[in-house]
Amino acid sequence: MDFPPHAFGGFGPEAELLPCGLLLTDLEGRILAANATLLRWIGQPAAALIGQGGFAQLLAMPGQIYWKTDLWPKLCAQGHLAEVTLPLPDAAGGLRHCLLSAQLSSEAGRIGFVLFDAARAHQRDQDQARAGVLAQLRMRWLAQIERMAGVGAFALDPETGRIEASDRVFEMLGLPATPGLTLEQLLARFVSDKARAAIRDDLAQLVRTQAPLEHEAVLSTPAGVLRRVQLQAEGEWQGGRITRIAGVLHDITRMHEDQQRLWQAANIDELTGLANRRLFHRSVQGALAGGAFALVLLDIDDFNAVNDLLGADAADALLRDVAVRLAGLVGPGGLAARLGGDEFALLLPAAEADAAAERLAQAARAALAQPFDVAATVLTACIGMASYPADAADAEGLLRCARQALAEVKTVRPGSAAFLRGPLRDRVEARRSAIAFVQDAAREGRILAWYQPKVRLESRRIVGYEALARIRTREGAICGPEFWGAALEDVDCARLVDGTVLDAVLADLTQDAARLMRVGVNFSEASLRGMDFAEQILALIAARGLSPALIELEVVETVLLGQRSELLAQGFTRLRAQGMRIALDDFGTGFASLSHLRDLPIDRIKLDKSFVLGLADDHRNAPILRAILDLAAVLGLETVAEGVETEKAAVYLRGLGCLEGQGFRFGPARPFAMLPPAGSKL
Repeated sequence: MDFPPHAFGGFGPEAELLPCGLLLTDLEGRILAANATLLRWIGQPAAALIGQGGFAQLLAMPGQIYWKTDLWPKLCAQGHLAEVTLPLPDAAGGLRHCLLSAQLSSEAGRIGFVLFDAARAHQRDQDQARAGVLAQLRMRWLAQIERMAGVGAFALDPETGRIEASDRVFEMLGLPATPGLTLEQLLARFVSDKARAAIRDDLAQLVRTQAPLEHEAVLSTPAGVLRRVQLQAEGEWQGGRITRIAGVLHDITRMHEDQQRLWQAANIDELTGLANRRLFHRSVQGALAGGAFALVLLDIDDFNAVNDLLGADAADALLRDVAVRLAGLVGPGGLAARLGGDEFALLLPAAEADAAAERLAQAARAALAQPFDVAATVLTACIGMASYPADAADAEGLLRCARQALAEVKTVRPGSAAFLRGPLRDRVEARRSAIAFVQDAAREGRILAWYQPKVRLESRRIVGYEALARIRTREGAICGPEFWGAALEDVDCARLVDGTVLDAVLADLTQDAARLMRVGVNFSEASLRGMDFAEQILALIAARGLSPALIELEVVETVLLGQRSELLAQGFTRLRAQGMRIALDDFGTGFASLSHLRDLPIDRIKLDKSFVLGLADDHRNAPILRAILDLAAVLGLETVAEGVETEKAAVYLRGLGCLEGQGFRFGPARPFAMLPPAGSKL
């Protein structure tokens, strides 16, 4: 397609009315002409552009790169560009999203550019510009611009129903550009009967009241090509009567597809095709106006292990299959969403919302239990349920109830489903209260390190201490984890307590390391999650100028479970190399494999107090203790018995070969200032 020769000498006055920006350059890129619309958009006078560099200078840096590396080579190779979306920096400092078309004419030595502002298609200046288009309907260069901008103009005789139209209108309709087009032929191309009837009604209204019309609908060409178009029209009046109806037909198919793609990117999960987190939260908010509904959150159990076993591609295919099954549970009236990773959500309007939630949960578990095509895998899930209005009056509260119910199910009833009600809600409230108590105590410096002695059973001399967390209430009372231990289920709280106690221990060691000798400090799983936990601990000790040999790191068996054993071993090895010792706490009550005693750098095991305290009550405890102590001796591990409350227990443990004891027989935990001198006997 070619520009008419006279267009390359500049733009005529009619171009100043167009809804699109026009730019003319020579083949070297020097700007020859720009219309008023483009100059207004970019906020520059013509004198600042004429004779300067080419189109790329009008773009922001990313646009310049896109132009130079992709669009300009295409224009040179093809001779034209058609409807490329580009953001154009405007005079206000924002971005104006434009559809760019360009035509290169080697014969004329010129390049013509047309930029159409899709975002402002309904504004008054565009309506006026379209009137300019109609006034110059038969000019070839305007026909070219129509084609490039996706706009076609027409004029309807209201008496005869005959239409004069530009070539672009015929192209959109898929009809040959021949005289004699009628209104009925135009309307016949629209797919919807409702749209046709509405356009007829609005045309009749226009004749009566002069009210302009605007419609957006889908038309179909005889070849079956579907196009979304926008039809606008207004009347021309003379002597109190309408003489003509002038209109434009704007092909907005690409713009609509772009909007659909943007909407999909913002609202649809790319992997599964379900609603994403953003759309789901908005849907929950919208559902509040429609009455009762059920809300179900699902978290697939151990999906990381599935991912490791099958590989990422197979795991993604499995998630897509899960999405299909879950979407089938809610039907057209509900919504299924993927909130991220292996977490899904279901929303279903229902008068009996509680019953609907329970049915959904049961159906979801049954659907996951059916073997999937991917490696015949079956899945289980933890499920948190909530219903509106029973559980909360707003979207945020409802989602919070479902999330907390899910979290509690993971902790206390894996693989099941529950509402956040009754004992489950009481547990959450108790933990929330405990977390607030610990956080307040940390802010006010009321988290303390108290010390319980560890005694050599043979000599009864103190050989070290275990630092235990205590909190002083605002009233001055001292309380232990039996009052606030639920807060330690929260990762941040657990780290806060661990860090505060370690800091207090290091401060006391700085004051009198000889009195404390070696201090056992408990570290939760939360504090050992980072790959650099060993470096962090050593850095804190070094900052006080202390030796790592003064600290014994105590961890419970459950910390050793899962996928992180290798990382823990590396960290423990790093600490031991600096003189720190590693103790396995509460041994015998967890689920750690005996291979951990063999493979991990453990120095000592601490026998759980339940075996020691139960010596007199259960005859089975004695052989268990004997077996553990024999195992420790074979592996070269030291042993400490917790819960030693009587002299009889102390003597018995010593006879079994246990090296150290800890418990009320040798004293409760005390503050640093009340500890006896170094080397004291008990």
